[in-house]
Amino acid sequence: MSQGIDDFTIILPELIDMATCELKVYDGLDRLWRMVERYKMKTPITIRVVDNEARCVRAIRANRDRAGAWQLEDEATAVAPPLGGEVEFPLTINAQDAKGNILKMRLQLEMAKPELVQKNDAPAT
Repeated sequence: MSQGIDDFTIILPELIDMATCELKVYDGLDRLWRMVERYKMKTPITIRVVDNEARCVRAIRANRDRAGAWQLEDEATAVAPPLGGEVEFPLTINAQDAKGNILKMRLQLEMAKPELVQKNDAPAT
């Protein structure tokens, strides 16, 4: 069964370790930032990435500078428990603004397209 893509789903083209990746990966989540803008969320924004068992994988603080660019930094107060292995997708991004408004989005991997299987209909000789 195929799940439709909606405004609250971010598709990643490849497996990325969201706990240890560079912050530029989060900066590149255009859909997240468009939704933050759409809902007029007030800075600072606290972003928590949560796995499918509600464990915090990463916490990031986002502020806008005067030029309108997002400045991201890892939250020093966030202590993620040792996960002891790979985090399973889908993940959830919980973005909370300065007023307490929460935006929840799903992070999931792009589904690989099945290879086309060619049938050889030529008669055996």
